[in-house]
Amino acid sequence: MRYPENKGFPILLDKVKNAITHELPFCLYRKPNQEEVKAIFQESNELYFSKDFEDSGFVFAPFDLNNDTILIKPDKIVSSSYKKGDTKHKTAEPEPIEKDKSTHLDLVKEGLNAIAQGRLEKVVLSKKIAIERQTYPEKIIIRLLDTYPSAFCYLFYHPEVGIWCGASPETFLQLRGNKLKTMSLAGTLPYQSDIEPKWGKKELDEQKMVTDFIEDRLSNKVDEIKTVGPENSKAGLLWHLKTEITASVSSKSSLKDIIKVLHPTPAVCGLPFDKAKIFILENETYDRTFYTGFLGELNMGENKDSSLYVNLRCMELTSKGASIYVGGGVTADSIPENEWDEIQSKSKTMLRLL
Repeated sequence: MRYPENKGFPILLDKVKNAITHELPFCLYRKPNQEEVKAIFQESNELYFSKDFEDSGFVFAPFDLNNDTILIKPDKIVSSSYKKGDTKHKTAEPEPIEKDKSTHLDLVKEGLNAIAQGRLEKVVLSKKIAIERQTYPEKIIIRLLDTYPSAFCYLFYHPEVGIWCGASPETFLQLRGNKLKTMSLAGTLPYQSDIEPKWGKKELDEQKMVTDFIEDRLSNKVDEIKTVGPENSKAGLLWHLKTEITASVSSKSSLKDIIKVLHPTPAVCGLPFDKAKIFILENETYDRTFYTGFLGELNMGENKDSSLYVNLRCMELTSKGASIYVGGGVTADSIPENEWDEIQSKSKTMLRLL
């Protein structure tokens, strides 16, 4: 069932709060550079999974696809327009968090050792930051919408999974008919007003690794691969390098085939793919669960289109506060202290919302 559009954003927020109160799954989200905010509501609290990605609904997939991909069934879809300034709020520049710095530096050094030994070319290493502070999901999603208009902003809830929210700068894939669009997003520098970023060898090499990986993995699944970039891409107070990739999907390939060859990309995992994933699972000191997974519309609308985004710049909201997830790519040219600085810069995306 679809409600009439533009019933008003406050009404949409009320529906979200009501769903949480009654423990009913939903996801409220806005695609990059759009005013329309959608919310998909499921009428029961049953936990559904998508095994083959042929279902229709909103998917919430983990970093490790050996674990279950959550599906919210689109029993009701409500949409509203939202413009910055509809709701006023204040944000403050967060203080840097130095907790567990030595642990993360040791992790980066382990990654560099694996690269020096020839076992890895690149590995993306991350950490989980726990913040004890009262949180209000409906206020945080407003801050996300206002602060990151060019990102995929979302608020996800399932009583069996929890509450997650984020502002992802990275498209995992979009599929319209047989036309596929994805991107290579790698390399990070702090944003400074009126100053163009100056990319070093480490960032340029990292970006090329991701682009080459995507092209190679798609080569047997698609036709007419085209790339545009790399170019500068601003995400909040960070710069990234982005290359856009388009192709036509072969009639022999399914969406599941495409997802399996692309996820997780070197932008969130590393190279070689299998060895980097094993290194992460064995050496990171926590379970990523849905961080660096992907989420979005799956086979939605009359044309069964899909719009999926990498779950970056995200956090999990709990009764005690929030857990923020953030990481960075480690290559042979990485310097541990610089990697820590990158973690600090990225963590501010979510910290300032609290």
